[in-house]
Order: sequence, then structure tokens, then C-alpha cells
Amino acid sequence: MSSFRFCWLGISILVLGMLFASHSVLAEVVDDSLMSTRVVEKRNKEVPLTGEAWRLADQAYKNYDAGRLQSAQSQAERAIRLRPDIARLRLLLVFILQKRGKLVEANAVVEQAIKDGLGNSQLLQARNNLSASGGGSSTDTPAYRKAFPIATRAYDAFNQQRFEDASRDAEVAYLTDPSQGNWALLWLDALDAQQKYEQTAAAAQKAIDAGAPNRADLEARQRNARRSMAIRPAEEAHGALMNGRLEDALSLINKVIALAPDSLNYRLVQVTILVELNRLAEAEQAATDALDIDDESVAVQVLRAYVRQRKHDNQAADEDFDAVLALDWLDETQVRNVRLLASDAAIASGRQERALGLLSFLPKDDELAERRRQAARRERGKVDLSAAAYMAPFQVCRATPYGTVCEMQPWDGVEGSGSAAMAYIAYGRQQYQQAIEYARQAVKEQPDNVDNQRLLMTALSAGNATQQKEAEGMLIEALEKKPDDVNLLIQRAYLSQRLGQPRQALQDFKAARATGKAPPTLVIDEAYAFAGVGNKQMAVDALKHAIDEADDGHLPLTQEQRYNTRAGIAGLSREWGASYSVGYRGARPASSGAAGAAVTVPGNAVFGTAEAYWRPADFLNTSTRVFEIYGRLSNTLYDEGGRTDAQTISNPCGNGSLAIAESQGNGLAGWPTTVAALGARLTPSTSSGFTFGLERRFNLGHATRRGTIIPSDVDRRCALQSVNLTYPYQASSSSGNWMAYMTYGFYEGTGLRMDERSWWTMEGYMQAGYITGNSSIRIRETNSSTNVVQSESSGRLRQDQSFAAAEVRVGRSMRLDDLSERLVVFPYVVGGIDWLWQRDRAVLNTSNLSGDVPLQGNGSSWALGAGPGINVRYWFREDRYNAPRSYIDWTLQYRINIGGGDAGRARGLFMNMTFSY
Repeated sequence: MSSFRFCWLGISILVLGMLFASHSVLAEVVDDSLMSTRVVEKRNKEVPLTGEAWRLADQAYKNYDAGRLQSAQSQAERAIRLRPDIARLRLLLVFILQKRGKLVEANAVVEQAIKDGLGNSQLLQARNNLSASGGGSSTDTPAYRKAFPIATRAYDAFNQQRFEDASRDAEVAYLTDPSQGNWALLWLDALDAQQKYEQTAAAAQKAIDAGAPNRADLEARQRNARRSMAIRPAEEAHGALMNGRLEDALSLINKVIALAPDSLNYRLVQVTILVELNRLAEAEQAATDALDIDDESVAVQVLRAYVRQRKHDNQAADEDFDAVLALDWLDETQVRNVRLLASDAAIASGRQERALGLLSFLPKDDELAERRRQAARRERGKVDLSAAAYMAPFQVCRATPYGTVCEMQPWDGVEGSGSAAMAYIAYGRQQYQQAIEYARQAVKEQPDNVDNQRLLMTALSAGNATQQKEAEGMLIEALEKKPDDVNLLIQRAYLSQRLGQPRQALQDFKAARATGKAPPTLVIDEAYAFAGVGNKQMAVDALKHAIDEADDGHLPLTQEQRYNTRAGIAGLSREWGASYSVGYRGARPASSGAAGAAVTVPGNAVFGTAEAYWRPADFLNTSTRVFEIYGRLSNTLYDEGGRTDAQTISNPCGNGSLAIAESQGNGLAGWPTTVAALGARLTPSTSSGFTFGLERRFNLGHATRRGTIIPSDVDRRCALQSVNLTYPYQASSSSGNWMAYMTYGFYEGTGLRMDERSWWTMEGYMQAGYITGNSSIRIRETNSSTNVVQSESSGRLRQDQSFAAAEVRVGRSMRLDDLSERLVVFPYVVGGIDWLWQRDRAVLNTSNLSGDVPLQGNGSSWALGAGPGINVRYWFREDRYNAPRSYIDWTLQYRINIGGGDAGRARGLFMNMTFSY
């Protein structure tokens, strides 16, 4: 869109941008008096010392350093007689006399040197120090005499622009004699010259705490340093607003205000963002806080009135509007704008009388006529104060010699077409159909207005498929007339991406960059366009070029933009990966036995899964589509086994109960429990979050191919019990099954962020699938009393299972910067549900059991649990071009059962550790 100056969403961007452009952050606080000690003069060249004068001076310096002051004084005086033109010899003599406590004589040396034309900055400062002017106190103290030479050396270092030395010496001098306020100012100025703003603010506080006599000057320096500290987060907030990340922008602006609390413009941006986020109570409080700083800020008070009206607080809104109208220094235009805005509030809230009363004081014109019609049409009692129905006032900002000044105006009071303004507003609020209607009207009103035509193309590009095609036609026609118009090329490139035409998008991005007029950041868009056509290598090369350009100062990237670019390189260059997970399941509570089976208590178990995948670079994979071929091995690493208490169960033959003795089952672990899988999965669009997969699973471990056939039918179980028969089976080594599945995942805030130390995070998945298998098995008809195999036969084991599961985690991620910027902890609340249905059966041909036999455990069950959890993740393996590509992740949960027939699945302790490379 060619301009967003009328768009509410763009207001904060405009204000921040103008702040940076006008440097008003500093203009508001810099005072000439703050620069009083920053005098760097062009020093007169002195003829070098030679001969006897050099020898005497050298001895004087050595004796001074050694504390032999009387000898040093005699030698310095003799050297001065030989070379009266050397100012630094006079200064040495001043140091010596001052250190001996002869301050009157020292001052006389300075005055004579000045009279002789040697009044350089060091000697002038020495005179100031000796007379204790500008914030000092008594100079006749041991502390002053001790600190004076150090302070003078600090001034000399500052004037030579050796600011690090100057700050070090000035700090020592001031802390030696805290009564000398000028030395504290020198200390702060030297730190400020090194752009060490945090240290400057801290030093100012330290000087104040030490009892400096010039507290007001130090507090001014401290405020100035904090405002300088605020520039960086303000720039990042500007970048966040440019990218539509309002929550991030708000967090950054809050940091800015904490550093520069008296900056009204930043507070205005804060209120604007809160209104856009519909956090009206916070917006009102923020506006109130701003008015505590400047109770005559018309912009803030009008904005608070709007917020209060949106909250249906008529009285408070009226009080704000009336307070502004009572100001006697507003000009006619300002009064008119405020009356129009106040009448809009009254109309929106259904108060016809107040609206007409406010308008009665203004000259009649078209704007007033329209408002009177609106007031007359408003049905009493019908109030719609939504953002769409009751539009916020425009912030019209301009740069002045005193900083950026913003005023509030009604939308139809802004220069330009009313319909176009409404279109910009609707577009900024993502009300694209309304924006299209207003844009069409704007074109109809001014058919030759190029801006309105481009406005319509932009609005149509955000509409439905038919409207996007219309926009495409308009862009093609416009580019036929102006084939090198960079804005049109970029606009069509973005539209082509929406229409699923990546090659056209890439072509237009290339053409836009070829004009030489495209913004430097377009290279990043071009990179993703390369990935969109499947050319990931070119995409990676383009993104690396962007990093190179940024390092060379040719491409301005915020910290977050740089990190996202590096993350793009890491993602697009990845062709393979591997992970290994270890999961722990704590001992589960006992559950009712299925179909008359004994009740057991499963023990602790640890499970392991290793997976490797490959993404073919030239097959299906693009920037928005992911195709992977993978292999996986899973097994039980440790199984404590289970315990069956002494109990009685129902007799399947219906003749009373059966006694079960207490027993301890041994768990199986290691290779015998190993299952392998080979599969492929496809994510058609990363924006949708859906993944579809198909895999073949292989029962590698012998324990995975063994089992016992237990019929689900009670009569059949009774018949087998009466003849003491069981039917253990063994599947062939090639046995396994097929699984088809679909997964939907949503992840918000799960990645590593460098622009925030903490952020809200929500992640979850839903998965559903179907498993089918048909394996040949060898069956042994066995006497359960003697464990003797009576016969063997072949059969088949058929599996039909469906499953569904979902899990959601919500919490707040926090970077543990004190330990590492790559370490993130994520405490959360988790909810999980699963459903399982199975219809397994065996096809047998034995003397006592034959045919298609459904197996015990068939049917469906579900479980629902929730509880607290915590996740710790450490990211690593990064370089100049790549963001971290690997991580170690540890998570711990404890869930309680909420519902479902199988409570044991949903409650207890869950722990998992994953290494992803």
C-alpha cells in the first residue's frame, strides 16, 4: 500500500519513525550546560625539549613520581627558566605545589602561565580546580590535594580523547574527594563519550549517593544516559510494529518507558498499541500515567477520552473532552477537531443531544451536516462501540524543532479523500471486504488518482480468490504501462505468492531488484521465492548474501530479523536430521482387570526411540512444503515389571471365583523389545500444520512377535480352562504391520527468541491413525498344568486398530541468560486425551479352537488427564550464518485423571529427554 498515514495500525510506526528521524529522543534532554566540560581544543605545537631543559624536566618527573617533591620543585623551576614556552612544565610545577599544599603558590603559577600566553585547557582547568568553581568545595583538604593531580590527568586524557583513561582517573579523583562535583561530571562525560550508557547511569547514581554537591546536574546526566539506553529497544519496537508484531512491540515500548519515563511520545505509542490490542483498561491507565507527566497533553487526553468511550464510560469520556476544550491556548483548528471527535463519541454512544450541542458551536459545512444526519439516524439505546463501528481518531504527527508533536483529528478531517481514508483504516484493521468497498468508492470519486488505484489493488490482493484475480489483472495492466515500477513489481510478487504462483513471484522479485530501487531487505523475499520453486540452494545462498550485506553495513537488519534470517538458512539447508528420545513412565496405579482378568500394577519403565530422516532436496521440498523419508527404532530400555496381588477373579465358566496367588512379573527390555519402522511423511503446507504419513513397521525383537491367544468370548475361555489348554504363538521374523496417520500441530512461541527474555508459549498436536497387519504365526497347543506342547499348527494374526490423541501445553518460556542465552525453561499446564479402538483376531485350525477368533482386549477406551509440567531446552550448533540447529530437551509432567475408562493411561509421572541433531 502506498501510504499508511491514515491507518490506525500504522500510527505507532509513524510516531516511532519520526522520533528516530528527528532525533527528538535527545533533543528533549540535551542542554548546553551538559556540554560545559566537553572542550577539546586544537593544541598549539610546542618545540620539543632538548639538552639541559630536557634533563631537568626528566628528573623533575621522576622525583615527582617517587614523592621527592622538594627536589622535583627545584628541578621544575630551573627547567621553566630555561624553557618558559613549555606549558606542560608549568603544569608539572602546579602539580608539585598542589601536592605540597602550597595552593596559593600553585595558583600564582597558573595565573603567570596564562599571562604568558600559555592558557591551554589543562591550565585553565587547573585554575578552576584550585578555585573550586562550579560545584566544588574547600580545596584546603588532604583529600583534595591527593585527588587534584589525578583529576587534572583525567582532564588531559579527556581533551586528548582518551576517554577510557579519563573515566578511570575521574572516578578515582571524585571518589577520593566527593565534594568536587565537576570531577563527577567529567567521569560521566568520559563514560558517555564511550557510549557506555548503562555505566554512565550507574556512575551518576554512585556519585549522587556519595553526596555530590551538584545533584541536579548529575540527575540530568543520568536521565540523558537512560534515554540513550532507550534508543535500541525503541528501534526494535519500530521493527516489531513494521512486521505487525504488536505484542512484541508493546513489550519493547514498556522497556523504553522504564528507561525514559518522561518521554510523552513513547507513552503515546504505548497507548496506541494497547488500543489496537483491545486492552482498553490498560490503555486507559497508560494514558493516565502519561497525563501525570504532562496534564496539558491534548493528544493523550483525547486518546484517553476515546478509550473511556470505548469502555462505555460516558461521564469520564465527556470529562476528558471538556477538559481539553476548556484550554485557552488551542487554536480554531484544534478546537474544531476536538469538538468533532467529542461529537463522534456522543453519536457512537447514542447521545444525540450532546452530539448536536457540541456541533452547534461550529460553522455549518459538509462534515457537520453528515454528523447531524448520523445523530438523527442513531436509534436510541442502540450502541455499538466496537473498533470497527467507533473508529479511533487519527494521530497526525509532525517534526518540530522541539521534537515530534502529534495531534488527534477525525478521519474526515484529514487531507485527502474520505473514502480512501476509510479504506486505509479498514485495511489496517484487516477488514478487507470493507477496505475493498471504500477503495472502489475512492476510485469512483477520483478515477485519475493513481494512489487510489493502487489502494484498490492492495485491498483486492487481500480479498477472496476472485478479488485477488481482479487485482492480478489490474497489476498486469499497470505493469504494461510501467514495466519498471518497483512498487508494482513487488506488489504483484506478493500477490503471486498468495495465488500459489511461486515462479511468477520469483520473476517479479528479481525484476524489482534489477531496477536498483528496491529496498535492500527484498533480497530476503527473493530468497524465500527461490525456496518456493524448490531451489533451496539458491535460497540459502541469497540468505547468506543478506547476512554478508548486513555485516558490511549495506542491509539494515534488527536483531530479530538477523536471527530469523539465520534460522531460515538453518531450515532450508537441512537435508537430514536425527533424534534420540528417552521416555520415563512412572509406576501406574492399579486398574480394573479387563474381561475378568486379574488386576495388576505396572511398574516403572523407560523407553527409547531413535530416528533419522532425509529430505530430498530436489523432490517435493520447498519453503512451505516438507517431505521426509525416515527410519526409526523403538524399544524398552528398562521395565521394572508388574505385581499381581493375591486376589480372586470371576470364573469364566460362571462357577464362583478363582483364587489368584500373589506374583511378580519380570519386565522385558533391550533388543527383544525392538520395533523398527520405515516411512515417509508429507507436510503440504507449513502454514496449515497438517502432516500425513505412512510407515511399515517390523517386529525385530523376538518378544514383539510372541504372545498368547486369549479369546474374547467367555464360553471359549471356559472351554479352554476346562481342558487346561493355552495357545502361545510365535510370529515370523518378517512380521509387522502398516500404519497410516495424520497429525495436526500448532506451535506458538516454541522457538528460541532473542528479542525477549520471556514470552507466552502454546504448543499442541492432534494425531489420528489406523494400524493394520496380517502376519503368519506358529501356534503351540499347550497343557497349562504340565506346560507340555500337545500339538503345533499354523495360523494368522490379524490386527485392526484405530487411535487418536491430543495434547496441549500452555505456559511462559523464559531464557536463562545468567546461565546461557541458549537455555530456555518452559513451565506449563498440560492437558492430554487419547482414544484407542482395536479389533484383533486370530485365524486358527486347532482341535479345540478354530476359525476366526476375536481376541481379549478388543473394543475401545479413552483417557483424559491434566496437570503441571516443566520443560528445559538447550539450543546449540550455530554459526555466523545458521541459527541453532540442534537441541537437548527435557520435560517432566505429572497428570491427574479427569475422565475416561482407563485412568492408568492418563495419570502419573511422565518424563522425556530428547536429543535432536
